[in-house]
Order: sequence, then C-alpha cells, then structure tokens
Amino acid sequence: MISLVIADAEIETIPPELSRDFNIINLAKKRGKSIDQILLDSNYMHSSIDRHFPGESNRRGRPDIIHTLIMVVQDSILNREKQLRLIIHTRMNKIITINPDTRLPRSYNRFVGLIESLLMKKRIESDGMVLLECLEGSLMDAVKLSHSHKIVVFSPAGERKTIDDLTQEDNMTYIIGGFSEGDYISDAYSMGKSCSIYRDELTIWTVASEIITASERRLGLV
Repeated sequence: MISLVIADAEIETIPPELSRDFNIINLAKKRGKSIDQILLDSNYMHSSIDRHFPGESNRRGRPDIIHTLIMVVQDSILNREKQLRLIIHTRMNKIITINPDTRLPRSYNRFVGLIESLLMKKRIESDGMVLLECLEGSLMDAVKLSHSHKIVVFSPAGERKTIDDLTQEDNMTYIIGGFSEGDYISDAYSMGKSCSIYRDELTIWTVASEIITASERRLGLV
C-alpha cells in the first residue's frame, strides 16, 4: 500500500478576519449560505484575501489544487487496485480521508459544495459506507494514519533522487505540499528524508502522478 499525505492543503472556511468583507458577504448571500459555511476560494476572493492577508492571495484559498489532485489520483490504476491511500491534511489542522471507492464530482463547484458539507458534518456516508471523513489533527496525526515509518518528504530543495529510487519499497508514505507556493507550515521535514525528483518546482498532481506511475510499474500493474 502506497500512502500520499498532502500537507498543509489550502482548504479552509472563511477566516474571522474576512467575515465582514463586503465581497464575501455578497458571495455568501448569492450561495444562500452563512459566511462560516463557505470555503475560502482565491478564484473568487483574490482581492479580499489580498486586503486582509497581504502577500498570501496566491497561496491561501486554493481548493482547486486539491480537486485537480484528487481527479488524477482517483483515476489511477493504483487506486483502482486499492493499493493507494490518500490523506489530506489542511493548514487548519483538519484531516480528510477518502474511501478509494468514492467518486468525487468532476465539477469543481460541486466538489466545493461537497467539501463544505464535509467540514460541517464531519462525515459523508452513502448506503452505510463512509465516503469521506474529516478529523481534527496535525500533520503528524495524518502521517500516523498511513501506518508506515518509511517516509519521503517532497521539496524542490530536497536531495535529488530518481522517482524509481524513491518507489522501490512497499508501504511507503510520501508527503507532498498541498499549496501553490512557499514552503510547509507544518514541521514536515522532521518526519522523513527531503527529496526532489526534478530541477524545478512541480505541481502536486505531477509529483503524485510520478509516484503512482512508478509504483504501478514496480507492482506489475501496467
């Protein structure tokens, strides 16, 4: 089993500092939800984030990054063969676990609505099966859910390795940053060896794809 732990993912509901922002109040009214029930989303709230959190508008409020990642991971052969575990840790220390049989919406807006519901209800079920669950916990707690002590932390500044070198063992856990720029907020580097597979910074779904593809080859799934 391969575990992908997405660290410090930029998924959060509207922080108190933005609760009186005019643009966000209007967005909440249009959606028929209270402000504390909607996700911070830089696609629609970029200027508001920039006003209240100068310099953070390109990083905070990026659930679209996680949506793209999940679409890539769920479509993989490794996931279909139930050889992949995806655990998402957020900047607000929420841990989201996803049942491999769950098929999340390809529509981004529907995905946002589902995550908003999950953060409120803490669990999404269907026919007695838990599809998604939201727990409270740190990155360390998220890593513990992978039940592995063999951990690689991906970072552009890490030691250069080939992806085949990093995927030679079973029961590995790979930590990937769930943000578009900057570095880990959590103490990810204390949890495993920091490694890089390319000279430039890569998107999180590209890193995940490389891990998944290499693992599928090693396991003889392709």
